[in-house]
Amino acid sequence: MRLLTSIPRWREGWLEAILLPALVLVLTHFLAPQDPLLLQQPFPWLILVPLLIALRYEFLPGAVAALILAAACWWHPYPSATLLPDAAGTLLVTLIASEYAAYWSRREVGRALQEKITATRLRQLADDLYVTRTSLDRLEQSLVYQPVSTRSALEELRQDLRRRKGEMDTTLLEKMLYFLNQLAGVQVASWYCWEAGAAEPRRLASFGPVAEWDGNDPVARAALAEGRSQQLADLQVERIHRYLSVHLNGEQGQDRHMLCIEDMTFFAITFESIQIVEVFFQYLCHYRDGCVHAQELLSRWPDCPVDFAVDFLQLRRLAGIVPQPGVCQSFIFRTSREAREIADKIQKLRRGLDVFWVHEDGEYLRVLTLLPFAGSTAAEGQRARVEAELQRCCAGLWQSAFLGADFMRIDARPAAEQLAHWLGSRP
Repeated sequence: MRLLTSIPRWREGWLEAILLPALVLVLTHFLAPQDPLLLQQPFPWLILVPLLIALRYEFLPGAVAALILAAACWWHPYPSATLLPDAAGTLLVTLIASEYAAYWSRREVGRALQEKITATRLRQLADDLYVTRTSLDRLEQSLVYQPVSTRSALEELRQDLRRRKGEMDTTLLEKMLYFLNQLAGVQVASWYCWEAGAAEPRRLASFGPVAEWDGNDPVARAALAEGRSQQLADLQVERIHRYLSVHLNGEQGQDRHMLCIEDMTFFAITFESIQIVEVFFQYLCHYRDGCVHAQELLSRWPDCPVDFAVDFLQLRRLAGIVPQPGVCQSFIFRTSREAREIADKIQKLRRGLDVFWVHEDGEYLRVLTLLPFAGSTAAEGQRARVEAELQRCCAGLWQSAFLGADFMRIDARPAAEQLAHWLGSRP
C-alpha cells in the first residue's frame, strides 16, 4: 500500500515516461538502425531520457522510461558484455536523479508550506491592523464629537432655561442641537413644533443641510401613531427612508414638539447616542412644565429650593427613559448652630449638576444633595469626599452634630411620595 501511494497519478510523468523514450527509439531506428541505443557512440546519449524523466518525476517513471529503451534489444540484440554495464549505469543514474528529485520535491513542499503559513500570518496581522485602525477611527470620532461632557452641557443648558424661565426660542434650540452634535455625533437635525389643528409642523431650528418635513417617513409615522419617540431600531432597517430617529413630546390634540434626526456620524449610530438625544430632548421640553408642577412641592415644603424641585421632577420623568436617572444623597445632623455651619460647608463642595436642599424639621437638620444621572457608586464617592473634607477642616463640629448618611434612588413614583419618604426617614 505504501508503494501504491507513492506512485505518481496519471498524467504526472507517465505520459512522458512512455512517449518520450518510444519517440527516441523510433528516431534512432531510422537514423542508426545498426545501433538503436547508441551504445557504440563516444557518449551514451540515450541515458539522458531516463535521467530527465527521473529528475522531473522521481524513480518509477524514470525506470519505466529505461525499460522502454531496453525494449530495443528485442529486434537488435547487443552483446551481454556491453549491455550489462550500460544497463547498470542507466539504473544507477536513474536512482541518483530520483533521489535528488525527491529531496528537491520535499524542499519545495516545505517552502510552499512555509509560504502558506507566512501568508496566513500576514493576513491575520492585516486583519488585526484593520480592527485596530477601525478602533482608532472610532476613538478619533469620539474625541472630535465629544469635546464637552454630558454634565457640563446639561449644566449650561439648565442655566439658559433658568434665564428664559423655560421658554424655548430659536437661539436656545440651536444651542441644543449644537450640544447634540458634540455629544452624540448628530450631523443633520431639525426641531419642529406641531401646533394643534395645523396641517404640518413648523420648523423652529435646524442643524446641517436639513430637508423639508417628510410625513410619509415610517419612523415619523410610527412616532405620531404611537405617541412616543421612535428610532430605527424599533423598525425594520430596510424601511428607513429619511429619519434615523424622531423624538416626540406632547399629547395628541395639543402642541407637540418633535426632534427629527436625519444623519449621524457612522460610529455614533448606537443605542447610547440615541438615548442621549432623547434625554436632552425630554429635559428641555419638560423644564417649563417642571417649573409649573414644582409649585405643588414648594407649597408643601416652603424651604425647598426651586432648582431642587424642578430638577427632581425632571429626573423623575426621565426615570421612564433611562434606567438610572439619578440619586439623592442625604446627610442627617442634630439641629444646632454647628449643623448649620457644616451644611454651609457641604454646599461649598458643590460640583457640576449637584443641587442642595437644607431642610430643618425640629430635631433633625438634613442636607439633601440631588445627583443627576448618578448611581450608588457616585453617591458613595460623594459621601466619602464630603466626610473626608469636613473631618479635615472641622472634625470637632462633625463629630458632635453628625448622625448618619444615606442615599435614595429616584424612580417613577409620585414626587411628593418620594420626598415625604426621604424626609421621614430616621438616622
